[in-house]
This record gives sequence, C-alpha cells and structure tokens, in this order.
Amino acid sequence: MTLMTDELEELRAFSTCEIADAMLKLGYGPWGGYLPDIELWSPTYCEGETRIVGPAFTVKMVDKTDTTSSVPKEHFADLAYKGSVIVISAPIGVKNAVWGGLLSARAKAIGCEGVVVDGRIRDLNEHRRMSFPVFAKSHSILPQNAFVRPSEIQVPVSVSNHDVHPGDIIVGDLDGVVCVPQDAVQRVIMNCKKYVAIDDQCMKALQEGKGVQETFIKYRGK
Repeated sequence: MTLMTDELEELRAFSTCEIADAMLKLGYGPWGGYLPDIELWSPTYCEGETRIVGPAFTVKMVDKTDTTSSVPKEHFADLAYKGSVIVISAPIGVKNAVWGGLLSARAKAIGCEGVVVDGRIRDLNEHRRMSFPVFAKSHSILPQNAFVRPSEIQVPVSVSNHDVHPGDIIVGDLDGVVCVPQDAVQRVIMNCKKYVAIDDQCMKALQEGKGVQETFIKYRGK
C-alpha cells in the first residue's frame, strides 16, 4: 500500500497525542502506537514546533561480536530515501550511541524526515546546528562501531517493545513518537478531525470559565 503525499500532510496537522488518542479509539492497543521513552533531542530538547511524518525505514543493530547475523552490502544511511524516517533498533542495554552527526548530515542531504533511535545518540550540537530532527531514548559519548553493527535493513524491528514494520507511518514531535500502520492512516485522520473539533470546543468553554464536568458532558457526552 502506498500513501499519497496529501494523506501524510493531513496527518502532519495532528499532534502525536491526538494521533495516539485516535489509535486507542480505533482499538490499537495496548498503547495506541506510542513508542514509550523516546524523546526529541534535536533541533531542541522536547520543545518547539518540530514534527516529522513519514514511512519507517528500519535498521536492526546487533552486537559487534555477532558473526551469524547478516551484514548489509551498503551503508544503511545510503539506502534510506527522501521522506522516510530512519528507525533504528539497538540491542538492549548498550551504552554506546548508534547515531551521530555524520549520519545526520547524510540523512539530511537525502531528504529524510528524521531519525528515531531505540537507544542512544551522540554529537548533539552537530544535529542541532543542522536542525535535523533526532529522537532517541538517551545520549552517549561512545561510538557505534566499537560495540554494535548494522545487520538487517527494512525488516520488522522492535522499538520500545512495539513492532515497527517498514512503511509504517512514524510521527514524532515534542510530546513523543507514535507508529501508525499504513492501512490505518485514513481512519486515524478522520478520527483526529472528529475529536480535535470536540476538544477545541472544550478548550474554548474551559477558557471561558465553564467547569470541567459540565463541559465534558456537553461536548464529550460524559
């Protein structure tokens, strides 16, 4: 299934909170596509208007001592494509970074939307000077190649115990990251439009001094 650019742009209008709410209402449990504990580190830390939306380009990292897992013939950063979000799964517990400033330079030149790392990153100022969107669990001063290596590319990966498939739509902003299956995008957009309109009415009423209970009953029905 290939999504049209206008569908992705429609999705970009909504925050990750609004999208996760829609996913939960549509039955996507347990966490509505939320990828827990992954935060925005660049261009700024958990602030600003940064929002990335694009299909997942997945990369699985393995321990450097792993001699049985496959080895890619090309560097994974060269295989990513314009508009994609690079999603990297690192082995649990590693203290090194799996993404740095040089890789952001390459990804930005290609036209990638950003990178989401289930692990650590480094070279924070380099990413920020490029204004390249980088999401990760934490940061490090240690390099990738001394500890881990890329293995499979464009395969399902586990990110915060959530399966991310190549082509799943990744949305990230200052609140966090959410993963939307391609076949759910249109329903998520419709759901977001409906409930954001309701919440806009709630916000207006609350700002005018109305109570929470009466406002929720009036507009949310409960």
